This record gives sequence, structure tokens and C-alpha cells, in this order.
Amino acid sequence: MDAKSRPAVPPDIIESKARWHREQAALPIREKVRILLELQRQELPLVQRQRPLRPWERPWPIDP
Repeated sequence: MDAKSRPAVPPDIIESKARWHREQAALPIREKVRILLELQRQELPLVQRQRPLRPWERPWPIDP
């Protein structure tokens, strides 16, 4: 699908996404790391189902 055939994104969705990004950027670093680790924990089982984990993909046992 090229850019001309894509439907236009409503301005309220664009502003909502921009607001979410600003809120995420304003979070303290500890919270950002907590979110990152949680997302990695969620993704790990999905990757493991597809193939063995590579050494650098194995998670460290840390909690912020």
C-alpha cells in the first residue's frame, strides 16, 4: 500500500500519540528501565518458541 492509498490519520489520534510519547519521555529513568525489562520478559517466551536464545539474548536476573 503506498502513501497515496493509505487513509488519513485523524488529528486527534496524532495528538494522542504525541501526548503519550511526551508522558513516556518525562518518566524517571528507573520507571523507564522497569518498563523495558517488563517488555523484554513478555517477549522472551515468544522468541524462545521460534528458536533457541542466543547467549546475548538471555535475560539477566535483575529487578529495578
